[in-house]
Amino acid sequence: MRFGIDARKESFEEVTVLGVPMLFTAMHVDKSTVPKGLYLYEVRHDDEGHGEPVQLGNWILVNHFGTLISSQPVKMTQVPYRDNAYRDIDPEKDWKYEGVETMLRDYMKRHPLKKEKQREHER
Repeated sequence: MRFGIDARKESFEEVTVLGVPMLFTAMHVDKSTVPKGLYLYEVRHDDEGHGEPVQLGNWILVNHFGTLISSQPVKMTQVPYRDNAYRDIDPEKDWKYEGVETMLRDYMKRHPLKKEKQREHER
């Protein structure tokens, strides 16, 4: 059984997070539907319930705000005792809604994936 929506069939909101153009949905996304080379992050909202995005993670269980898909990686801090990594964000400085909806295939045309040689060099 798969968990989440099919990224290839859904419409996403365009956002800029940490200066990087990304796609956002309030839903969980089935990771197996995200094309190879793209990065998937889940977003946590604030504990006060204001509905503001405050943290990115490889996966989020509590206060799930939504899911991001990006053509670029986000530098995060690995949690030593879990198979996860996080990065805190400031919803006022690091997150901007662009006011446009788009499909994953259109995002990939505008933000092509890096070539494999470049990617290997980054590691």
